[in-house]
Amino acid sequence: MENKLGLSDEELEEIMDELFAVKSKMVDYRFRFGSDHFGLTYLLGLHDFLFGDVYYGAGRVSSRYTEEEKVEIDNKILNIVALIKKQDSNISQIAELINELVDAQIFEDGNSRTIHLFFDNVINCFFPEENDYTKSLKEEIKKTGRKL
Repeated sequence: MENKLGLSDEELEEIMDELFAVKSKMVDYRFRFGSDHFGLTYLLGLHDFLFGDVYYGAGRVSSRYTEEEKVEIDNKILNIVALIKKQDSNISQIAELINELVDAQIFEDGNSRTIHLFFDNVINCFFPEENDYTKSLKEEIKKTGRKL
């Protein structure tokens, strides 16, 4: 995505690290008291919130995806959310499904950060008190995850 600030990639990366650190803390509050529909629309809003100050294309699915493929992505997200809600789900499977979404490059930039933050907060929303399941799930996502 073209950045609004006209910065080099190196300069932009440094700013994005700082901006992400601040905005990700704000997102936690919005998730705990926000929407109960954690689908593609919510993920797009999160991406726009995180990167909209810097990138023109923030909050939009990459143009290489058709409308039908966007529906499939939404269904994949909702399936993962449903698996997370069931504490007897296979943790490795959930982590791999999340990382498949990262690899799909839904957005032009910021895929890993947005998707991992999204699901981390989904877990926190459904399970406000950390337990063995949530701890194991978060560790597995980090272990198998791409660079945040």
